[in-house]
Amino acid sequence: MFKSFTFWKQRAFKKILSQQNQRLTIYTKDNPDSDSLASSLALKRIAEHYNMDAHIYFTGLIQNKTLINVLGDDVMNTPAIAQSQNIIAFVDLLPTELTGEKFTPTVVIGHTLGKTEGIRSEYRDIRTTETTSSIMIEYLKKLGVAIDKRLATLLLYAIRVKTRTLVTNFTLEDVEAYWFIHKYMDTELLNSLEHPSVKLETFEDLAHAIGNKEIKGTSLFTTVGFVKEAGTIPKVCKYMLDIEGVSTALVFAVDATKIHIYAETENMELNMKNLLKKAFGDWSEVTGGPFNASTSIPLGVFGIVADDEKSKQVLLKSICDSVSARYFYVLEVE
Repeated sequence: MFKSFTFWKQRAFKKILSQQNQRLTIYTKDNPDSDSLASSLALKRIAEHYNMDAHIYFTGLIQNKTLINVLGDDVMNTPAIAQSQNIIAFVDLLPTELTGEKFTPTVVIGHTLGKTEGIRSEYRDIRTTETTSSIMIEYLKKLGVAIDKRLATLLLYAIRVKTRTLVTNFTLEDVEAYWFIHKYMDTELLNSLEHPSVKLETFEDLAHAIGNKEIKGTSLFTTVGFVKEAGTIPKVCKYMLDIEGVSTALVFAVDATKIHIYAETENMELNMKNLLKKAFGDWSEVTGGPFNASTSIPLGVFGIVADDEKSKQVLLKSICDSVSARYFYVLEVE
């Protein structure tokens, strides 16, 4: 079935997880998506299989609230990645993606098409699969780890999201992983992940987005304005793509400290992660993939949110002008 997790890799991996009196700290990428979280949970379950206590940490926001509820206490938010006496593992996160302090984790597992030179770790498994979940499914299978319905469904859901249910950007490993894991999944749970309930706030933000929209060709730009939390913008963005003639959309929201940007496309010729990197990479880290990507820009780039409505609207217009100019410029040259 799989060829990458060789006998010697298994031996090295099991040696790390079999250490006595050690704990595993798992970090995944900023604003993690379903693939980051599912693959991190898989590593946590593998560590527990070897009687090692493990904890998953993420920075930023999880956009899918149903996903948060399903994961429960298995994941915890942290303001920043920190050094630790524990064994540190990066899952769906490469040390080279971090700015500032340099980290040398013990374990690095992820996927990339970019360069991997300069990544230092005792154990690493970085492949060209479309998902990290596909890699972790191989680990579960070859190590004989019990797979419960919740874990299986999360892994399957991650592959479905990243590959559009094996329609685009998939590899043979993704297909084989999907085929192996699907028999363990919970259909009802999968349906709730793929069709989460819509909150009233989403419709309110949608109304603002429709009123603020700007369309050039097949590309749309809009904002929902100031919010307490930005979890609605991926869903709002999907609604924007339902507008006739629109195939690419960017939506942003502003909270007390950050500008949250989410973009999605149905255009097979665009890569949203690369597009946002070109537009906003000098301001903040970009996460995502070819079809959708996100970034959170420190509000200090533009100023501090004032209490009076007039100042807030001036600040919002300044952000709109700058973000839209960068977005449409990069789209024009792509």
